Amino acid sequence: MTVPMSLTIYLVTTMKMIQYTGTKTVKACLMTLGEAEKVLNRKIDTSAVEGREKIPGYLVEYGEDGDDYRSWSPKDVFEKAYRVSENYVDRMLIEHDEVEKRYLRGRKFTFSAEFGSLSDNDKVLLKKQLDAMEAYLYALSERILIAHTTKV
Repeated sequence: MTVPMSLTIYLVTTMKMIQYTGTKTVKACLMTLGEAEKVLNRKIDTSAVEGREKIPGYLVEYGEDGDDYRSWSPKDVFEKAYRVSENYVDRMLIEHDEVEKRYLRGRKFTFSAEFGSLSDNDKVLLKKQLDAMEAYLYALSERILIAHTTKV
């Protein structure tokens, strides 16, 4: 079924595309598979057969101005790979979570036998690195807190 161009233009111009960050930064909006097939004017290959038009997901736009490619991603797959990054607070939250994961892995490593086998110089440098990461996490936490309290 071909969707009239006027409906496709209406759908594309009225939807709110929000920026997300994962392995790359994309724009996306919630949209069922059926809605996405109408907007994209093509069938999307998926293993789902029953109720496929109601499958929740995201219409995803890849690329930079004029070089866009649109696709559709199932909701669970998309949300595992991407986080909202529409504003600086969103991006600070992503940064905080990524640095915190690396920091915690590093601290855990300092209690391992492998850490004990490092040279004294490597141990000192790793501890300095972890201290710097801790200070950075604190600064990010403060900025996030300030941003959230000033919005109220």
